[in-house]
Amino acid sequence: MSDMPLPERMVMEADIVCVGFGPATAAFLTHMTRAMMNEDGTPVVESKVMPGMPPQIVCYERADDIGFGVSGIVTKGRSIRESFPDLDLSQIPLAHEITEERVAYLLDPVGASRRPAAFKAADAILSKFTKDNAYELPYIPPFLQKHGGFVASMGQFMQWTGSQVMGSGLAQIWPGSPVAEPLVEDGGVTGVRLCDQGVDKKGNPEATYMPGMDVKAPLTVVGDGPVGAVGQHLDKEFGLPDGKHRREWAVGMKAVVDLPEGCELKPGTVLHTIGYPEPEIFGFLYVYPDNSASLGIFVPSWFDNPVRTAYRYMQHWMMHPYLWKHLEGGTLRSWGAKSLQEDGRRGEPHLVGDATPALAKGLEQPTF
Repeated sequence: MSDMPLPERMVMEADIVCVGFGPATAAFLTHMTRAMMNEDGTPVVESKVMPGMPPQIVCYERADDIGFGVSGIVTKGRSIRESFPDLDLSQIPLAHEITEERVAYLLDPVGASRRPAAFKAADAILSKFTKDNAYELPYIPPFLQKHGGFVASMGQFMQWTGSQVMGSGLAQIWPGSPVAEPLVEDGGVTGVRLCDQGVDKKGNPEATYMPGMDVKAPLTVVGDGPVGAVGQHLDKEFGLPDGKHRREWAVGMKAVVDLPEGCELKPGTVLHTIGYPEPEIFGFLYVYPDNSASLGIFVPSWFDNPVRTAYRYMQHWMMHPYLWKHLEGGTLRSWGAKSLQEDGRRGEPHLVGDATPALAKGLEQPTF
């Protein structure tokens, strides 16, 4: 390949280009496509790049399918119901209204947890009132109360939302199309560059090399997650706002399980746990209508034990007697992990900026 001329990089123009089809981008596209349509079904404005046509809105998603993902959702759904006033949960696969909520404090059944004296004292007292080494709280803390809401699969919900967006005819969603980096020209973002195809592990062209296309647009919307390539590139290019930082990261380990036949957990059941396998680790289990469940643990940023991996902790948690009685005999359908940015507002990057070259001339720091 080194002696052969490389093919030229293609350039395409759009009115709006989006990176990553997650909940934030889905919300943006849902409201944007509605705002661009008149009551008679005609577009409000014409495309600048294709006069006479509706605006050209393109979203590129790295995953092979927009329904990819193993995250479970429990929510009151206030904003979702505002976005979809006629929301019918029966039309969304694996969605179900909440029927039961529980919060359980898990004792250590094997003596392997790093429990401080206060937790050991609590274990000694609560052990007299527990079943399966767990004590169910008599109330649900307000921040966990989701009664009146619903559980759902993030992947299936995104699949349903994507069909609503593409059904409008005003937006295209392209899965299996990873974006390599943003296009930054004269201090402004002018679009994105798709990943090159047919390269080796070091990025060098091979016989099937095809350079990624440059997609230019007046508006670039970035929603590629906390460690997305485009978002990280912009943070390095423009920096974070004064006083902001990204230092605190948590890990979410999660799985989807086919529950065993005869499992007593009913669709819409929500379980949250604290106390095990370590005092700092929280757990969740949400039951879907097809006798499956999303479950997992949250390992917070302040956790400081390097002895076991998050995956190992996930196994310890699943095999706690309180949970294992529901899971034993089931089948692991899928699993994964998620980086969680825990700095909150302190880690918020530049949210918007002017994509014109004037940035390079008149502003000391772009507001992206």
